[in-house]
Amino acid sequence: MKNLRFKKIAIVGMGLIGGSVGMAIRKNRLGEVIGVARRKESIREAVKIGAVDKGTTDIAEGVRNSDLVIIAVPVGAISKIVKTAIPHLKSGCIITDVGSTKQKIVMAMEKLLPQNIYFVGSHPLAGSEKSGIEAASSTLFKNAACILTPCRRSSPRSINSIKNFWKALGMKVMIMNPEEHDSLLALTSHLPHLAAAGLVNLIGDFKKKDKRILSLIASGFRDTTRIAASSPILWEDICMSNKGKIVSSLKMYRGLLLRIEKSIRAGDSTSLMKFLKKGKKLRDELNKS
Repeated sequence: MKNLRFKKIAIVGMGLIGGSVGMAIRKNRLGEVIGVARRKESIREAVKIGAVDKGTTDIAEGVRNSDLVIIAVPVGAISKIVKTAIPHLKSGCIITDVGSTKQKIVMAMEKLLPQNIYFVGSHPLAGSEKSGIEAASSTLFKNAACILTPCRRSSPRSINSIKNFWKALGMKVMIMNPEEHDSLLALTSHLPHLAAAGLVNLIGDFKKKDKRILSLIASGFRDTTRIAASSPILWEDICMSNKGKIVSSLKMYRGLLLRIEKSIRAGDSTSLMKFLKKGKKLRDELNKS
């Protein structure tokens, strides 16, 4: 791991994740970091907080001669960014991303990339309800998990390089195929966000009947719905990118809610208690993992 170093690393996208990746790379001295963003203000802020060595709003300039290109933009824009970058990439360059969905991205990369450019999908399971370069942190990835989704455009060398890269940032790396990733993350990430947003919307609608409800919101509701404060643009993009798997997860969740409703309506305290105990036991196990 000590020998892992890239001469030049380009990060396209200077938000929370892109900025945090840059800060972590520079902290661990893994290579020179070039930031690419649409706005000059984002570049100035990235340089100011130490997320990049220098930056540009020109993709071609930013990725030219890079050994590693990290695409840290919303999932719907990843393929477009890569397509723009391809003519300016050197032979042997490795591309990875930080997208929350993988199947569509991997399929696009397999069609887009030439033989001498390699892609290894990445999804670092780290983040915050906050967004923007201002929220970036060099420790965001420490002890968190990162999923790699290799494809036909992944060589053994590129897979090993990306695996070691995320490990160097303090992450625990696992590998799975893109479809498995999207199915599992629909349950563990995408569904929880929709559930949180649903609860907040429910209270928002009820507020029209009785404004007192807002004064009754305590820490339990706030903790449960924290992630609903995340970027709506980002999450609309994720949901549309993984809609099939998310719809299946919503169907499973709806069935569970209907069973709970049935137990309460029937006064079936045995079934309700079984459900609550199971939930507590599983949540306690999560605290230990």
